Amino acid sequence: MAYEKCNDVSAEIWKEFEDRDPQEITGRTGALFREGAYHLPFLDRTLLLSPVRRQVQVAGAPEAAPGFRLCLTALMYLLHLNPAALGPGISPLELPGGATFFRGHHSLPGGPLEERFGRDAAGFLAAGKKLHGEIRPAGDAAVALEVFPGLVVEVILWQADDEFPAQVSFTLPAHLDRFWFLDAVWGLLNLLTQELVQAAAGESD
Repeated sequence: MAYEKCNDVSAEIWKEFEDRDPQEITGRTGALFREGAYHLPFLDRTLLLSPVRRQVQVAGAPEAAPGFRLCLTALMYLLHLNPAALGPGISPLELPGGATFFRGHHSLPGGPLEERFGRDAAGFLAAGKKLHGEIRPAGDAAVALEVFPGLVVEVILWQADDEFPAQVSFTLPAHLDRFWFLDAVWGLLNLLTQELVQAAAGESD
């Protein structure tokens, strides 16, 4: 069954979110809690997450409908992540178990980025800057994106040429596996890939 909407997030996760002490979450993540909702920066937007209403909205755009992957990733961030305990950037394959996990169905999601930006490094950087990313000196083009506070993912592009196809790689914080299972890490990278492709198309989640 395909999960598409916030409503598809399991009731157990929402219950844990509702029961959690807001001071614990805000103290650990730096998110704000006002008028019954957490205010969580996400790339170029701010999300409003209401535990009681079990709802995620985009600030200033209440008509926008965040998808399942964004809602789940934001909840996993607030519930489990401690940004202060993350380490320097490493390949996802360097996470414990990563070289085995990120294969087959769970392969790293570079393909859509290679297809869209393989011969368009300028478009890749423009999409990254639209999402408030920081340009980095790696590959043919690289951008570091602060997905949520303290959670930075770098996306590195090598353009296609006459001899080699395009290639995209990712770096993310060491020790992320201490807080998230690898399937949540995979979901994060897929979410970021989706955001970059949509930014290039002038869309938003």
